[in-house]
Amino acid sequence: MNIYEFINNHLILSVGLILSFFLLIFNELKIKQQHIASIEPFKAVKLINSGANIIDIRNPEAFKRGHIVNSKNMSQDQVNAKQGNLKSRTTIIICDTGQSSSKLVNSLRSSGTENIFGISGGILGWTEANMPLVTKNK
Repeated sequence: MNIYEFINNHLILSVGLILSFFLLIFNELKIKQQHIASIEPFKAVKLINSGANIIDIRNPEAFKRGHIVNSKNMSQDQVNAKQGNLKSRTTIIICDTGQSSSKLVNSLRSSGTENIFGISGGILGWTEANMPLVTKNK
């Protein structure tokens, strides 16, 4: 029995196998794209020490409760408006859980900004990695 005869006799099985193969490749490419734009807190520290900008897109109240040192609090609209300025320097965007920052990072990357990253897990991932936050207790 040759391959052509097998495919002819088991058409549904063959199509299912080929479809599964393409879905697997698509899923792996999607995961790879997300991991490039998302970095672990320890990698973020290396970028910060190298002079990266940090933009916190959480609301101002959450930002005041605790934020990464030297980070700037901006809304997503403000970040989009300053997209041209982000191309000149590595930038890290952080939110509460990493979801909003991931969407924003992917949007900015698709618009041509390559040196922009989000932190995996957002500020929660940052604190779970025992990284420090600036807090102002009055």
